Amino acid sequence: MFNIGIIELLIIVFFVVLFVKPKDLPIIIKNTGLFFRKIERYFNNLKYEISDIETSIENTDQKIRHKKNEVHRPLKRIKKKDTS
Repeated sequence: MFNIGIIELLIIVFFVVLFVKPKDLPIIIKNTGLFFRKIERYFNNLKYEISDIETSIENTDQKIRHKKNEVHRPLKRIKKKDTS
């Protein structure tokens, strides 16, 4: 997700162990996991909403095109009958 390599991860772990008390470490890991889960859920919901809006726009566009074709078809038929 963030393109973190092994060296960067080891540096982060080193500083976390250096500055964080051992009893607070599980709480920090749990909260970090919850934070990333919430962010992932947010972006998944955002993707779903955008997809839903695109689908709605496409359906509306198809309905408009269909109605335009229905209006033009009878007019073309009338013109053909009049000219014959």
